[in-house]
Order: sequence, then C-alpha cells, then structure tokens
Amino acid sequence: MNDITLSVVGNVVNDVDLRFTPSGEAVASFRVASTTRRFDRNNERWIDGDTHYFTVSCWRQMAHNVASSLIKGMPVVVTGRMRSREHEKVCGDHAYMMRYVDIEAIAVGPDLARGTSVFTKVRKDSVVESERRMLADALGQDTVDYLDQIGADGEVAVGIDLETGEISGVG
Repeated sequence: MNDITLSVVGNVVNDVDLRFTPSGEAVASFRVASTTRRFDRNNERWIDGDTHYFTVSCWRQMAHNVASSLIKGMPVVVTGRMRSREHEKVCGDHAYMMRYVDIEAIAVGPDLARGTSVFTKVRKDSVVESERRMLADALGQDTVDYLDQIGADGEVAVGIDLETGEISGVG
C-alpha cells in the first residue's frame, strides 16, 4: 500500500500532549491550523481563505523532542503520512459523517520563514532527564529521588550512571 505523504505549514493550536502506550512507547499529539492566503491585487490586501485543522501524532524519540520544543502558537512545518478517519455526528434528527485528516509525523520543525531557531541535538541522557521529570510530576520528586538510590536488591546506591543505567557504589 502506498501512503500519501503531505507537508503542512501552520500554527500549533494547543499544548503538546505527551502520553505513553501500555508497552511504554512515547506518543505526542498536537493540532495544527493552516489557513490559505492570497493577495487581492484589486484591493491590494491579503485575503484569508479556509482554515484546515490537522491532528499530528509523533512517536518514540520524536514525541519527546516535540513535547520539549513546541508551544501553542508556534509556526511549524509538519511532514508525514496522511491518515483519515470518520466519525458520526448526530444533531437532532440528522446524522452526519465527519471525515478527519490526521498526520503521522515523519518530521516536525519550526517555520523559519517566520522566525529563527537554535537546534540542539538530543543526547541520550536528556531523554532520561525528560522521563525523570515526567515521573516526578506523576509520583513526586521525593519518590523519584528515592528510586534513584535503590539498587537491584533494594540496597542504597551511591551513584547511578544515567547513560547506561549502571549502579555504582552500592552500600
């Protein structure tokens, strides 16, 4: 099957929602609004056309990167595989089939036509730190600090290598 790949230029319209699947895979989602514009030469002004909304999903490492990089209102460029879904909407005696177009992202970045950016390559320990922050939000920082000190056999650890996860100096 051939996937339809599309690129959308628009603005992020909500905060990024970072979640995890039951198997532990990260997935981030956000919405992008894209409005067509054209210049009306007769009236010498820009005219806005239709606005289209897309739900964008990002998986694994990209999910972490998007969650720590994008904010509501940011101009972005999204490239990905088009996914469509239908939803029945009932209004009184009438039922309507609504078709939504979603994008499973391959790449997401700032729209440099409307601003500048500084790129930082992700290091493995920054992903670990991102996950630690999420755990701290869910469990509390004291619990995360305690878990960092517990060794494989319940012994208190002197240090943990965030790169390898190796516990050193167990006492």
